Parts: sequence; C-alpha cells; structure tokens
Amino acid sequence: MKIKCILIDDEPFALNLLEDDLLHFGQIEILQKFNSPIDAVDYLKKHAVDLIFLDIQMPGQLGTHFIRELVDPPLIIFTTAYHQYAVEGFELNALDYLLKPISKERLAAAIRKVADIITLRAKHVSEKDHIVVHVEYKKTKIFLNEISYIEGLKDYVKIYLTDRQAPLLTRSNLRGMEKLLPANNFLRIHNSFIVNKDRIEHCTLTKLTLPEVALPIGKKYVKNIVQFHAKGQSDQDHTIR
Repeated sequence: MKIKCILIDDEPFALNLLEDDLLHFGQIEILQKFNSPIDAVDYLKKHAVDLIFLDIQMPGQLGTHFIRELVDPPLIIFTTAYHQYAVEGFELNALDYLLKPISKERLAAAIRKVADIITLRAKHVSEKDHIVVHVEYKKTKIFLNEISYIEGLKDYVKIYLTDRQAPLLTRSNLRGMEKLLPANNFLRIHNSFIVNKDRIEHCTLTKLTLPEVALPIGKKYVKNIVQFHAKGQSDQDHTIR
C-alpha cells in the first residue's frame, strides 16, 4: 500500500533533502512539494493525501496554524528545527515530531507509525458494506453495492445509485468520499468522478463506460485505470485501448 504524501517547507534545501531521504522508502509516494502551506490549500481540496510532512516556522503562516484551519487534515508529521512547538504539535494530534537534522532511523520509525495506522484504517473501511452521509439534513445509509458512481461539485457530491434515477446530493468533496470508500471497490478516474469497479463495462485511456453513462478519464488518473486492468480485476469486456 502506497502512502501518498506532500512536503511543505519554505527552505528549498530542507525540502529537497527530505525528498531524497523519502525516496529510499518504497511505500512512500510523494505527490507534490510546496514552499508555503498557503500554496497547498487548493491541492488538498482536490487530491487524496494520506500524510503531510510539515515544517512549522515559515513566513506567512506557521505550520501549526495551517493545520488548525484544515477541516479534515491528513496525518501530520512535523519537521522542524525548534523544540518549543512540540507540545502544540501533539495537541494537534501530530503523528510525530521530527527535529532537523532528521536521522534516517527517526524517519523510518515515523513512517512505520504511518503505515500501521493506514493499514488499520484500510482494514476497517474494507470491512464496511455501507456509508452514512447527510442528505437533506438527515443521515442516510447507502450500501456500497448500490453506488454506481459519484460526481464532485466543489463542496458537494452527487451519488448516483443503481436503482434510483435522481442522484443523492450531500455536502462533501471527492477527497472526503475517497476516505469513506474502500479502494478495492472504488476507483478515482477524474477530478470529478469516482466509479464502482463492479459497474465498469468498458474503458479506454480516455473514456470509461458504465451501464448508464460514459465518463471521461483525467490524464493524471490514467495510471489508476492501467493498475486496475493489470491487477486482473477486469474481465474480457473491460478492455483498455
């Protein structure tokens, strides 16, 4: 299982050094690097991120303040040269607090913590057969096998069900929905779409067909389609061309 992370540090040297160290860990996938937490806000709204390696003392905004402003933050590992933020860091439920210069041993220990937590979360999600979302101001239980696909609309999503013509509308975003849905059943194919793998009838590198609709495949999600096909989860009707 890949741990998808972003790195935030205003010092380019520290950022590059951390990146180089993380490349030695096969389970780590670095999605993006940022020199300011402000630059990462929009990215976090649109992408599923498991972990942030975050410096604290940065011009413009402290890393601790940045975390306080996030509605649903990923796992956090603070990377800093200062001891005095440790208490505040752990009050923010940071998974670890690494003091620069960061040793390979401390970095490895922190990554093991992350891997353990993500494994437990994945096990919990995979055992679920439903999700609960708010629809028209009340909690609604939706069984996973009833979901055909999900469309993101900024701060809302439309959930299209197999036995219902009109979609359900709930206040969330696709990043939030990805956290709720088991990855072995659902596939992100676009900035705006998640599909139920069992509903896929046919796909190319640009378009995916479900029984009721054809959906575009975003360029950066082509790898998800290729991996889906390579794992043998598709039958002969799920051809990729």
